[in-house]
Amino acid sequence: MTDLRNQPASQQEQQERQESAAPAPAPAALSLPAALGGVTVALVAAGSLLGLWYLPFPCGLLIGAVTAVRGLRARAAVLTGAAAALAGWGAPLLWRAATGEAVAGTARTVAALAGLPAWASLVIAITLLIGVVQALLGVWLGRIATAALRPTR
Repeated sequence: MTDLRNQPASQQEQQERQESAAPAPAPAALSLPAALGGVTVALVAAGSLLGLWYLPFPCGLLIGAVTAVRGLRARAAVLTGAAAALAGWGAPLLWRAATGEAVAGTARTVAALAGLPAWASLVIAITLLIGVVQALLGVWLGRIATAALRPTR
């Protein structure tokens, strides 16, 4: 019997393997979400420091609209929006905690007033989750509105 494992693959089999392999994402396809993410992280972080708690939503609108116009997948928009909200709200919280502000004490007080266990991490996690939900709703609405306003062919 012949051992087929050591035989070279036919040209057709090699071509099928190359076609089935997922292509690597193009650098240009990654640069737009990265640029949008960087800009929105900066906007959300600056807004957070200024008390503009609602800023993840308009930033999500921007991400959703731009990615829809440029024809990027919804997955890229969702990941960019969620990461921007987490980083944009998380970085100022970390900065405030590192500079000595009573972030944990305030979070424990908020938890106690809300009738939750007095865990600072719980309130901070809920705060970050609210920012992510705002951004994701903005991404969704931005993509839907862009698709609705785009002329049909």
